[in-house]
Amino acid sequence: MKLFDMRPAFHGYSSSSIVKWYYDRAWNTMTGAKRAIVARTVDLYIAEIAEEHRTVKMNIPEDPEDADEFLECNKKNTKVIDDFFADNTVRNKHFRDNLEIFVARSIDEIFESDCCEVLRQKLFPEKVMPQTQDELDELLADTNSSYTLAVNECVKVFRNGLGDDTEEELEILESKLLSAREMLDKNMGAIEHELIRRKIPK
Repeated sequence: MKLFDMRPAFHGYSSSSIVKWYYDRAWNTMTGAKRAIVARTVDLYIAEIAEEHRTVKMNIPEDPEDADEFLECNKKNTKVIDDFFADNTVRNKHFRDNLEIFVARSIDEIFESDCCEVLRQKLFPEKVMPQTQDELDELLADTNSSYTLAVNECVKVFRNGLGDDTEEELEILESKLLSAREMLDKNMGAIEHELIRRKIPK
């Protein structure tokens, strides 16, 4: 969805910070999105984690057909998830349940986003390093393009200071700078890979 098109490269982000980025964009943009995400998160969580193993206390309506009770429980569960993202001590306490994964899956289901794929790449990164001349040329071209876009955006946003720019303009610049930094990391990875290869006894 367009809602998530200008996302950061997420270099250096924790898993919970990545999910929080999607979570914030979703509920700040679509009316009722937060309630829907929280409700689906609770459904997934209680369906997959047995009651005796849960470390997160979710509020479940006694009568699922009672709309008022459902909304009241949803409001309490929203605070549980908001606190999880806001407080690192809460997050550590509930880490073994991977609550952010349930939130990510809910966001993907509702918005058809790529949140879970981003987490997969973070947890299980593809270690394929460019080695051939063609692969290195492509990496160099992509890096040059990414940095050109980032610098041009800096020139536009930095002019007259940052106080006159909208939040959206600042987030777009942040995304382009993070993407450029990620490209530089890929270049560094190629160099490190080659240096390690040369140290391996033949």
